[in-house]
Amino acid sequence: MYQVKNSNSKVKNIVSLFVWTFILAAIAAIAAGDVEQGPVVEQGPILAQANENIEVPANDANEAAAEVSAGGSLQSFKFNKEQPIRDAIRVLAAKYHKNIVPSSKVEGILAFTTLTDVTFEEAMDAVLGSNFKYEQAGNLIKVYTKEEYKKIMEDKERMIHKVFTLYYISAADAVKLISPVLSGAGSIQASSPAEKVVPTGESISSGSSGGDSMALNDTIVILDYPEKVAKAEILLKELDVRPTQVLVEATILTATLTEETALGVDWNTLNGVTIDTIANVGAGIADGLSTGGFASAVATTVSSGGLNVGITNDHVAVMIRALESITDVTVIANPKILALNKQLGQVYIGKKIGYVSSTTQNQNTTTQEVKYLETGTKLSFRPYIGNDGYIRMDINPKDSIGTLKANNIPDESSTELATNIMVKDGQTIVIGGLFRNVVEADRDQVPLLGDLPFIGSAFRGTSDYSARQEVIVMLTTRIINEPQDTEPDARTADIARKRYGARMALQGIGRAKLAEDHYIKAVSFHADGNDVKALCELNNALNLRPTYLEALRLKEKITREISPDEAGRIERIMLSVVEQQDAPKWRRN
Repeated sequence: MYQVKNSNSKVKNIVSLFVWTFILAAIAAIAAGDVEQGPVVEQGPILAQANENIEVPANDANEAAAEVSAGGSLQSFKFNKEQPIRDAIRVLAAKYHKNIVPSSKVEGILAFTTLTDVTFEEAMDAVLGSNFKYEQAGNLIKVYTKEEYKKIMEDKERMIHKVFTLYYISAADAVKLISPVLSGAGSIQASSPAEKVVPTGESISSGSSGGDSMALNDTIVILDYPEKVAKAEILLKELDVRPTQVLVEATILTATLTEETALGVDWNTLNGVTIDTIANVGAGIADGLSTGGFASAVATTVSSGGLNVGITNDHVAVMIRALESITDVTVIANPKILALNKQLGQVYIGKKIGYVSSTTQNQNTTTQEVKYLETGTKLSFRPYIGNDGYIRMDINPKDSIGTLKANNIPDESSTELATNIMVKDGQTIVIGGLFRNVVEADRDQVPLLGDLPFIGSAFRGTSDYSARQEVIVMLTTRIINEPQDTEPDARTADIARKRYGARMALQGIGRAKLAEDHYIKAVSFHADGNDVKALCELNNALNLRPTYLEALRLKEKITREISPDEAGRIERIMLSVVEQQDAPKWRRN
């Protein structure tokens, strides 16, 4: 019995071993078949299967999504030879967690088997090649054939319109710059341009008010495909920006120094007969020996200046006159002006001298044409701001004086410069200079007698003239990014100081000066906390000048602090007084 039982046990073990061997072989065969059916995705040294049924654990999916949202992760792929494009698209969708929807016509075979360290966009471009296109539509990525994509993109039902309001660039310039990025089927329209010339006082007329022209900012309307409109919007954001300004300060220095020295003898009368009645005495001297003698070279102001030394004996009187005249004149012009980049800036301070340029006479009427000579200080410039802190400028500073001659012909003396220069922001440069010297030496004498030693001085006269002129033109430029860079507070304070100085120069007995003194005392009392005395001084100031605005404001401020209910009454009184003083046709009831 024992032997039989042992034999049966051995048979059962052999059968079990055979069954398990068969099962393991089948599992190995199935596993090998699965590996051959799908592509392999490589991540570092580890190879993992990636097919339609790929499953990514929850933690791995979250990590992949985090990588994509942070800018796209890099992946590597190994595809089977002649792998269908649609299968490759499903692999990309699974790995990058994207919703990719290909059209029914997207068919083909991959031309490669390996991609290493590529982003999603790079992988899509490689898989789709040049025969397919894709676009992002929300959370979907739609893939089309090239023909399908072109047809969809050219569908005019996709067109949209958008209105753009411009603040710094003109509508005409925007149309020129935006048109290249629009499609051939799109269109762009601009609002009417604004008037480019601001009329001066001489050209103001009833028809220059603009009528019913558009009073809004420049505007353009674009009709095109959404992607084209988006490109135009991006471009407009770069173009429609606040322009930079340039503050130019020109200094024109003109200095003139003249020196005149004259020495001569003035013959007076001899025995009752004036010398100027003796004609043509002294060859080569046109007027002969006049009563002025050889002192004629002396300036006409010699009678009121210089040195006069005379000798009188009987009927003969001889006067020796010596004069030295020195004139030193310095003129400084300092115009300042602010202008936008590439825009013309001009400032003119001076006088326009009118003169008759031509006269036209008809049978019944006489017409005269009047022109004006502009004298004074004038500065014209146009800046071109670079991106390196330098400014190129066309500039023309001018300083002139003018008069009218007896025949009504204008006469002008000017210092003028026109040039194109390069300057650096904040620096001062000399853009022009003129130095001129004039020296004259005159000598009048009687021939032979004037050359005699000692006594020859009585028969000759000398006159020396020397003039030196210096002109310097300096320029300081500053790039202004913000309006406050022009330091308006400091300039306002300067104006206040000058106004204060002018008021201090008023006569002490004048009403304006007395009111100013009371106001100054009121400010001092208010600063010390003595509002009672401050109000008293303010009342005195307002009695003298009822429209004294600073005093009215200070009184209102003090009254609000002391008695808020009284402030309203004072405000009404203040407005009433101002109206009475400012309205010429005010009538009391």
